[in-house]
Amino acid sequence: MQWQMESNPQIYVQFQIEMYEPQVDDYVRWTNCLGQVHEGWVYFKGDPVNNSKRIKDGWNPLSQYITIEISVRPKESCIYTSGKPMRHKNIHSLLLCNRENWHELEYIKNRRDEVTRDATPINTSTYKSQEHRYEDTQ
Repeated sequence: MQWQMESNPQIYVQFQIEMYEPQVDDYVRWTNCLGQVHEGWVYFKGDPVNNSKRIKDGWNPLSQYITIEISVRPKESCIYTSGKPMRHKNIHSLLLCNRENWHELEYIKNRRDEVTRDATPINTSTYKSQEHRYEDTQ
């Protein structure tokens, strides 16, 4: 597929413009080349990768990727061997989707607006950097 894009730059430019660019907190549906359908929240988006040095040094190029959270289930209660309580309460199942497959993603909705709407404003006027310390003067 990559050689087709390189052989006809106009198709590649058109493909780049029309391709959906996933963002964290988007809900997406991924229908892959095998016909499998997965839905979930975009949990992480990796930074773009500059492969020019990797290729020059003979290394394989890397691809930018996202992870899609397809399920969350509660973690069983346990105590670590260190004696510390559990830090994470849930088990997240994630799928990795490379940039080359982003054209197979379908945007459904996002939850960014919900998060900012439900967030309570933080009162910084009573902030103290240390316990029992007078309020910081600004």
